[in-house]
Amino acid sequence: MQKQTRWKYYIDKEFQNHFIFGFSGILIINALLTIGIVWLVKSNPYSLLPEGASVLVQVDAEKAVGLSKQPDGKYAIDDAGTPFFPLKSGADGRPLHQYNAFDIYLTPVILISLLNILVIIAYSLFFSHRMAGPVHRIKMSLEDYVAGKQVGYIKLRKNDHFSELADLLNKALKLEEKKKNG
Repeated sequence: MQKQTRWKYYIDKEFQNHFIFGFSGILIINALLTIGIVWLVKSNPYSLLPEGASVLVQVDAEKAVGLSKQPDGKYAIDDAGTPFFPLKSGADGRPLHQYNAFDIYLTPVILISLLNILVIIAYSLFFSHRMAGPVHRIKMSLEDYVAGKQVGYIKLRKNDHFSELADLLNKALKLEEKKKNG
């Protein structure tokens, strides 16, 4: 009998798809919870700015100015004495881009979640292959046995799961064959 080299990773599609989707489902729920938490944070904006600043503002580094807290608690541009917040436009008159926590974190959370899902799908496929292969091999051997065909030794690959089950079935089949042969 010719030795088969198995490179097919989708051996038992129903089992492997169930395994992959179950594993990925956990990640999807995790991603949705993370996005939900970020959405809740949106109501309390991220602030790297002094008290009273509700948003992080994009600033042109070449035209940045220093701030100082005035005795009345407001912030003013250093040496100018004019109120700095709330900012409405930059030095060139264009409106400033304002960020809040949701804007800042949403894209990275989505990208990392998608990357995690892809990694889990790939891992699940290879991991489930080490389970589906032996299950498929054992199932085929048992189907042959039930059909009355000659069943050979169930041999699994080195890192496959369920090797103890295959060994036990091999012992049972060997014992049954001894009983038949007398």
